[in-house]
Amino acid sequence: MTRIQLKKGLRLLLQGREYTIEQRLPTGEIQLRNLLTNTCSNLKEVVLTQLLFQGELQFLSEDSSRAKQQNGTRYSSTDFTELPPALREEAKRRYSYVSRVLESTPNKRTATTLEPIISLVSREIKDSQPPSWLTLYRWLKNYSSSGEDIRSLVPLHSAKGNRQSRLNPEVQQILKNAIDQVYLNTTQAEGTDVYDRVIIEINQSNRLREALGQEKLAIPNITTIYRALAKLDPHQTAIARYGRRIAGSMYDPIKLGPRPTRPLERVEIDHTKLPLFVVDTETRLPIGTPWLTSAVDKYSGVNLGYYASFEPPSYLSVMQCLSHAIRPKNYLHSQYPNVENDWDTYGLPEVIVVDNGKEFYSTSFEDACLSLGIVIQYSPPKMPWYKSAIERYFGALNTQLLSHQPGKTFAKFMQQYDYDPSRNAVVSFEALQEILHLFVVDIYNQSSHPQLKSPRQQVWSKSIASFPPALPPSMTELKVLIGATIERTITRRGIEFEGLIYNSSQLARLLSEVQQSPRTKVKYDPTDLSSVYVLDSSNYQFLEVPALHIEYTEGLTLWQDKVVKQLARIEADKVDIVALALAKEKIQRIVEREWKQSKRGKTRQSMARWLGIESSESTLKTSEKLSPKLSQTMDSPVEVVSGQPSSLSEISNLDSALVTSPILTEPTDIHQIQFQVEPSSIQLKTDEVKADSPT
Repeated sequence: MTRIQLKKGLRLLLQGREYTIEQRLPTGEIQLRNLLTNTCSNLKEVVLTQLLFQGELQFLSEDSSRAKQQNGTRYSSTDFTELPPALREEAKRRYSYVSRVLESTPNKRTATTLEPIISLVSREIKDSQPPSWLTLYRWLKNYSSSGEDIRSLVPLHSAKGNRQSRLNPEVQQILKNAIDQVYLNTTQAEGTDVYDRVIIEINQSNRLREALGQEKLAIPNITTIYRALAKLDPHQTAIARYGRRIAGSMYDPIKLGPRPTRPLERVEIDHTKLPLFVVDTETRLPIGTPWLTSAVDKYSGVNLGYYASFEPPSYLSVMQCLSHAIRPKNYLHSQYPNVENDWDTYGLPEVIVVDNGKEFYSTSFEDACLSLGIVIQYSPPKMPWYKSAIERYFGALNTQLLSHQPGKTFAKFMQQYDYDPSRNAVVSFEALQEILHLFVVDIYNQSSHPQLKSPRQQVWSKSIASFPPALPPSMTELKVLIGATIERTITRRGIEFEGLIYNSSQLARLLSEVQQSPRTKVKYDPTDLSSVYVLDSSNYQFLEVPALHIEYTEGLTLWQDKVVKQLARIEADKVDIVALALAKEKIQRIVEREWKQSKRGKTRQSMARWLGIESSESTLKTSEKLSPKLSQTMDSPVEVVSGQPSSLSEISNLDSALVTSPILTEPTDIHQIQFQVEPSSIQLKTDEVKADSPT
């Protein structure tokens, strides 16, 4: 460990500010100079000592660290007490000579001053092989430059000797080729097979050399072959000989088992596609089938959070699900009053278990989990039991949520709204959100834990009393961490990302401070390009930098921006902000026009992504109260002009989601859509429906 002495020039970090020691005053106080303000202040040495052990002061020994790197000592970070006894004794022997020189403090370290000290110390410790004065001088230099760290005196025996192979380079190449072709394949050949191939190749080469009058190559001993095989990486060798699956079972580290002892110790995340069609709330036309990303706590079995959207599994869906799982669900009863129980899950997971999808191997996902202190475990392929909690949840989701068989848990809820999944499995996205919250909070989290035989929510509530969940430092930091990571160069114009420019006064200040390395890390939210977050390397914090053209980027997603630019490139030779704004407005008009005309399929899912119909916390649209007159009945069906919102959709998001799709009448001049209303349903008077001719 490096020893620190309070002396002039020593740099220290005190309460977040950097200082340097100017001098020791006659009064015993230490004069410190603030490197930022260039002002001086005085503190007693005892105060500095107290601040050090209170954790508020830290000495900065960059010069010593740099010296260690230059010395190249391999033991600079090693525990000295765990070194082999022979190395520790040799370091102590050297320290006997070095310490005596430091005690005598000679003016010059030459043969005249060092040899008498060597002679004296060798007699005291009975050293039969004392060092020369040059060797002692070298020890002194290493010891002083390391901050008087005894580990700098540990001998580097492993670095001695000739490390170059004595084999002929051509023989080395023949041996390497033989290992690659014979040993590193699924035939699982032995070392003798490699040796036979080497002999054959060398004999062929020697015949050619003999014809050219060159010296023959010597055949190496078989022990040379085995030494070369022993130097191969065991993991890579097993992959080549047995395959990745077996090699993983042989050499991959054994991580946390599937039976945790506390909540959030093991959280499993996976995707599934819901087997139902989502329809538009107003037109009742199908959009497509959504993806559901869920996170389940292995210990308690509760669902921690989810993310439902039409976006295919990606980094965005994974991080949005993780964000929903970490944050408290304070919105629950205000947005979904039909939910009876609480959803009080929150906190940072310790380990998350995922499959081998490409979205889980992204650099942004790994960096975010690393910053949050989350360890990633990848589930072995073809082993569904490794993620039994999430597989059990998806099984319950498919068998209970959409089941219409009598006696099933969710069948009663479906019958309440006259919904038959086998005949018309369609819901609006807003209703789907409410259904998922009802299923997660009131059904799945309240069901019995398979091992503990108690409701999952009760297991969670009791366990967090003993093991409180870990929390992120701040909401802002959490938003930054879940963002996607890129690298960009800072210029006077700002930062360019996807053709958009981001700049601010804080970014200009950052550019002036990092002129030698203007390239820095940038994080962005794919669902909102109105601002990005730029890393300030001076304090390792992210600065929020807004887009210059905020009127274009406000609420703009990355997917929308790419669609807009694709149209802008067609209509203009050079993409500029004016063309982008015009293209965005034109696409918006096209999507709104085609939304009610297109049927189910990928195109409709893409339009749903454009319109932003995806979120784990979609807020229910505020419905206007129906007039008392609307409660009156009528015998004739209601006709509504296409393009106007249906009054039936304002009754309830859930009720409107669970009715059948509209039946289109024969084409007329006003393109009417006819809704068939059951006698028991709420009906509207004809004179209360206003219909305008389509433009």
